[in-house]
Amino acid sequence: MAHDVFISYSTKDKTVAEALCATLEAQGVQCWIAPRNITYGSDYGAAIVDGINESRVMVLVFSSNANSSPHIKREVDRAVSKGLTIIPIRIEDVAPSRALEYYISPVHWLDATTPPIESHLHALAGKIQVLLATSEPAAPTPAVAGASPPAHAAPRPVAAAVPGSRRFGLAAVIGGAVAGVVLGVVLWAQPWSSVKNPEPARLAQIEAQQRRDEAARQAKLDERRPEEAAKRAEETKRAEDATKRREEARRADDARRAQALEEQKRAHVPVVAKPNQESAARPDPAGMKARVEQKLRARGLLKQSNADRWGVIVDITTGGVVTLTGVLRNNDERNETVRLAGEVPGVSEVKQRINVQQSWNPR
Repeated sequence: MAHDVFISYSTKDKTVAEALCATLEAQGVQCWIAPRNITYGSDYGAAIVDGINESRVMVLVFSSNANSSPHIKREVDRAVSKGLTIIPIRIEDVAPSRALEYYISPVHWLDATTPPIESHLHALAGKIQVLLATSEPAAPTPAVAGASPPAHAAPRPVAAAVPGSRRFGLAAVIGGAVAGVVLGVVLWAQPWSSVKNPEPARLAQIEAQQRRDEAARQAKLDERRPEEAAKRAEETKRAEDATKRREEARRADDARRAQALEEQKRAHVPVVAKPNQESAARPDPAGMKARVEQKLRARGLLKQSNADRWGVIVDITTGGVVTLTGVLRNNDERNETVRLAGEVPGVSEVKQRINVQQSWNPR
C-alpha cells in the first residue's frame, strides 16, 4: 500500500504512535508503522529500510524512550540520507541526546507535552496534509516501453496539454506563486521551533533539563542527610568509646607496670641496719612474759599463788615460745588465754597444758 509518512517510535510509546497513525490516516494521510506494515516472515530490518525509502516524511515520536533507543537513531540516520522531511513530535520535556541532536536540532519541532495530546495530533495531521500538497513529487519521466511506475507512487490524473496555449502557462505561474506563498505562511505559523535559529531553544531545553537534574540530585542529597548525620553520630560515638577503652587500658597497664617496678625495687633494696637495731631485734623473754601475764591478769586467767584453784602460769623460752600450764573452767577461757598470749609482740609460738573443768563432767 502506498504511503507518505513513516512513523518512528519506541515500542514503549506504542500507544501514542498508534493514536498518531490513526489520526493521520483518518485525514487521508497514509502511514507506514511497524509492526503493522511488516509482512509476516519478512526481514524486519529490510522492511524498515523499505518503509523509509518509500516515504516522503518521517514523524519521530520523541521521548526519553526514543532518546535512548539505538534503533531510532538508525532510522533517523536512514531518513536523513534519503532526504526525508523529519518532524519530531515531543511528548516528554527532554533534551535530545548527542546522537539524535546531530540530526534533529535544525529541524521543525512540535511540542505535544501539554495535554490533551489529541489536539496536537490533529494539528500535526493538518500541517502534514498542507506540506504534502505543496511539495508534490517531481513529475514522472517519459515512459519507457515495458517500464512500470514505482510501487509507492499513487496514480495521478495528467491534464491534457494544450499546445501553444499562453494562458495555461500564465495560470501555472500564478498557481505556483500562490502555492509558494501558502507554504511560506504555513511554515511561518507552525508552533515548532524555527529552522533558521534553533540554537537558543535547544540551549534553553538543555539548561532546563540540567536544572531539573540538579534539583533531583539535590533532593536525593537532602533525603540522605538525616541518615548520614545519624551514621556520623554513631561513628563518632563508637570512636569515642574506643578511645575511652584504650585510655582505660593504658592506665591499667601503667598501674601494673608501676606496681611491678615498685615490687622489683623493694626486692632489690638492701636492708641497712640502724644503730642498735640488732640488739632491738633480739627477743626479750622476760619482757614478753611480763606482757603475757599482764594480759592474762587483766582477764582473771593468771594463777597468782599456789592457793588459787583457777588460772595458768606462763613460761617462755629465749626463742619466744610460750608455754601455758594450769586449770581453767571451760574451753572459752582456754582459747582466750592462748589468743592473748599469741598477741604479744615477739611470741613465736604458744603451747598449752591446760586442763578444763568441763572435761571432768561425765557424759
